[in-house]
Amino acid sequence: MPRLIAQCSSPENISFRYAKGSGYSSGKEFHIYHEIILFFGGNAEFIAENLHISPKPSMLIVIPKETYHQMVIHGNQENYERCLLQFGDHPELMPLAEQCLHEVQVLEADREITSLFNKLIQTSKSGNPNAPLVLKSVLILLLDLLSAKADIPDEENHQNEIVHRAIEYINQNLHRPLPVHDIAQTCNISESTLCHTFKREMYIPVHKFILKKRLI
Repeated sequence: MPRLIAQCSSPENISFRYAKGSGYSSGKEFHIYHEIILFFGGNAEFIAENLHISPKPSMLIVIPKETYHQMVIHGNQENYERCLLQFGDHPELMPLAEQCLHEVQVLEADREITSLFNKLIQTSKSGNPNAPLVLKSVLILLLDLLSAKADIPDEENHQNEIVHRAIEYINQNLHRPLPVHDIAQTCNISESTLCHTFKREMYIPVHKFILKKRLI
């Protein structure tokens, strides 16, 4: 379990946590809410539908809802330190969030972004009764900043090309049967190559990935 250093939430289903140690959930994750992670430290790999990276301190990861992702922690779990913001499709937030929630985004947290998270940490620790209002205000400011900075991740951070094409095909065809043979054929590779590559890059077999996407 993680060691919570600070946390707060608002009536609009916005939550904030600053924690060290392993996460509440391990393994592959799909959520019906959006997430923003400010990574502080630890030996980790972040895997998503369009990314596979080793996050660095002060790296910000924006994860849209219903997106496969996983943080694989290596070595001492206690070294995994991060801030986590989670929020749903609130009508006041979505107009700001549209530009930065089309796919997983990774960027360096600059002074403005870091100061917003520091504000949340300080407010949460102080027990300020206005913490829910501060949380919502900070999220609005953060989404406004991210929308202005919205960018496609660097080419070197993109997922393996085979996996990227397979996921794109899966997402476009979830409404119908998806035999692995058809996916492999679309990628111009054999079934065995697809299965091996997908599991190596995504830490999950193709058929389980499809099942989890459909459950969401």
